[in-house]
Amino acid sequence: MANVVPFQGLRYSSKLSSHMAELVTPPYDIISERDQNRFYRTHPQNIIRLEYGRINPADSDADNRYTRAGQTLHTWLEQDVLRVDDMPAFYVLQTEFADPLGVPRLFTGVLGRVKLEPLGEGSILPHERTFSGPKADRLNLLESTGVSFSPVFSLYQDPQAVGAAWLKKITRRKPWVNFKDWSGTRQALWVVNQPDEVKFLRNFFRAKKLMIADGHHRYSTALNYRDRNRTAATPDADYVMMCLADTADPGLTVLPVYRLVRNVPPAQWRALRGALETFFDIEKLANPPQLTLKRQAAEAQTGRPVLGCVGGIGDGAYLLKLKHAHPHELTAKELPGTSEAYRGLDVVILDRLILKGMLKVIIGEDAERVRYTKDPKEAAALVAKGEMQAAFLPGPPKLQQIWNVAKNKETMPQKSTYFLPKLITGLVMNPIRLAQPARK
Repeated sequence: MANVVPFQGLRYSSKLSSHMAELVTPPYDIISERDQNRFYRTHPQNIIRLEYGRINPADSDADNRYTRAGQTLHTWLEQDVLRVDDMPAFYVLQTEFADPLGVPRLFTGVLGRVKLEPLGEGSILPHERTFSGPKADRLNLLESTGVSFSPVFSLYQDPQAVGAAWLKKITRRKPWVNFKDWSGTRQALWVVNQPDEVKFLRNFFRAKKLMIADGHHRYSTALNYRDRNRTAATPDADYVMMCLADTADPGLTVLPVYRLVRNVPPAQWRALRGALETFFDIEKLANPPQLTLKRQAAEAQTGRPVLGCVGGIGDGAYLLKLKHAHPHELTAKELPGTSEAYRGLDVVILDRLILKGMLKVIIGEDAERVRYTKDPKEAAALVAKGEMQAAFLPGPPKLQQIWNVAKNKETMPQKSTYFLPKLITGLVMNPIRLAQPARK
């Protein structure tokens, strides 16, 4: 099963611990150019300069965002801005945030190193596909710095709540840092390096399978880096840094992703309502801004998938309540060889039955006709402005559904999950091949 070990993390030195709110960022892949510039201004030693440096017009093979990150890292090590911990440790992260509906959430995870293995062939399960662009970017950064700055976010199942009880004990202690970040989210980190506690965690995870929730590209990058450096003396490259969380953690949140479509011929829109009525009961909402809440309530009442729709079959918002008692049967003919868990997903029913079957829009292929957003206000605004003809909202997949799909060695449809919280970058980093200057 999973081989999870402690490691000597790279952290900001204690002289900067009171400034952590000014030093950390979100994961690189959700940072806009505007946010990137803001983090550059926030503090001269903000982690943005390492994790997601600027691209300059004069960049060359000898001077670019990756080489500058390597030079900056070396300078910060010399200046004792960053230092490697003296002892291997696990790191417990706690994040207190509000979900998109304003509900307070408290998430707790454990940061450690996990032995790399081919995805889906052992104890580590993927749930989505990866693409070459992000992997090349992260590999270039890893080659230039020897450090992985952000963790892979993975989940485990703990039906007896043994790990949850242990984490509760740890988080009663005083943390190394406890602060509110740029978004008002509270972040806290505990360093766990006592031998008996380290031994407990190693044994606890030895019986677990892990499913990657977020960070598939980081995991694939770690595999590529390991394979490219097999002849070098870099044993730490056999491991990747992960934040591990229980699927039952109360702070773990999965959001759905809206599909917005355009350039569908008028005749297909005119035929859509009649086609939908074959499979769905259609309910127009008196209060469109409450689409998300109404969809959740209707799904809880019917026990079947309920999709949301803005535009397309008329002005305003609608609920599409599936009539069929066995959702997986609706897509069985065109998805032979797939599991019931996969075929029964809301997003599969939406993508196959409505978008492809009725509107002839194919997710993953019709890039010019499809946009995605997690924000219902943005979706409604784009339809109201006429930039998109309609927006469709699948329900968020349940964690057990995602786990079952991954266990069957399948991957979720493109743009079907968005996990919260987004794990902070800069609290602890993973030094893999680091020539650290001698401490003064």
